Amino acid sequence: MALPASGPISSSMIAAEFSSSQAPSGPNISLKGLASELSTPVTSDIFMGASFYGQSAGVTVYSFTGSELEESPTAACTIEEPENTWYHDGGPYEPAQGDTVYSDSPGTTKPGAGSILFVNNIGQRKSLNLDSSSEIISIANCR
Repeated sequence: MALPASGPISSSMIAAEFSSSQAPSGPNISLKGLASELSTPVTSDIFMGASFYGQSAGVTVYSFTGSELEESPTAACTIEEPENTWYHDGGPYEPAQGDTVYSDSPGTTKPGAGSILFVNNIGQRKSLNLDSSSEIISIANCR
């Protein structure tokens, strides 16, 4: 669950969100250590605490190569060679129905609805069809 976007925020809330081994428990939590885990790491000590508003630790994601997000499975299947790196939260295997797709490795940015061409390790061309929350709702073989 993400940290609040406004209002009071404590270092213990930040440590709990990021479950960091860099931050000891108790009153001696290192914001600088935790800041290195942000999707956009903070390098300045100025306003470091404010940099955590709305941040999330993200999810464990696994990369795969796919096409750009297309409007339909048919459009995705016309792509010659996918060249974009995408991420999914389902496990270290190929993307599966029910996985959520992300455009970044922290797993914080979702592309939205559309279709992505994916070619698995045995050369099968598949259209990953995403709903508006970027969940894979179906997978179709390209013909």
